[in-house]
Amino acid sequence: MRLRRGLLFAAVHTAITVSLVYWQEAPFWEYIPTNPAVTRRVPHEAVADDTEDRAPLNPCEIANDSERPTSPQEKIAAIDNLPIALLTGWHLPCSEPSRLDRQVQARYGFTQKSEKVTGILVSAMALVLWFIVGAFPMVRRRFRRWYKEPGIFMTLSVLVSMLLLGIGWSISRIPQDFATPIANFVMQLAVLPMLFVAAGWAWWVGLFLYTRWRKTRRWFNRRASADE
Repeated sequence: MRLRRGLLFAAVHTAITVSLVYWQEAPFWEYIPTNPAVTRRVPHEAVADDTEDRAPLNPCEIANDSERPTSPQEKIAAIDNLPIALLTGWHLPCSEPSRLDRQVQARYGFTQKSEKVTGILVSAMALVLWFIVGAFPMVRRRFRRWYKEPGIFMTLSVLVSMLLLGIGWSISRIPQDFATPIANFVMQLAVLPMLFVAAGWAWWVGLFLYTRWRKTRRWFNRRASADE
């Protein structure tokens, strides 16, 4: 086990996950109730009392009627923690509840507390996941090089994405009309390096399965030799 490498990976990716979860949650926070409200409707469910005189919906209520687009921050956070996203359905604020959201909201309802608990769970799972990736290399020691492990490529790729997100956010602060489309383009461009992260996860899983198969084969070979 490489403890320092595991702690470094865990620190970097947990910091990224926490910052992105906070970033994506902030615009919706004031619309999330502090106390449990009525049961949320599923997307596109018809409501009998909807009328033309109804007051404008807040973003969380709109999410019940139509799926909102996924932001670059949400895409980057989910792909960076792809195994967690696949297992839990990830977490998108004011969107259709995922498997993880339903478990938490069954206890706390759709409230700010449930969103905090979900964010803490996601961050904790990211910490454990990336500690495992960093601390337990998949390549044998005599063949081990930093460039032969997918973890370093995934880390570099997500750092490039975060850099582009920061540049896009900085451009969006410029009080000029031309800045908004440029900022949106740069922030959408920030998702592209995450393709390497997705490929890196496939690489890591392939190495994991190969090492498990190799150890299992050796175990059976030793048993066969002992029986002879």
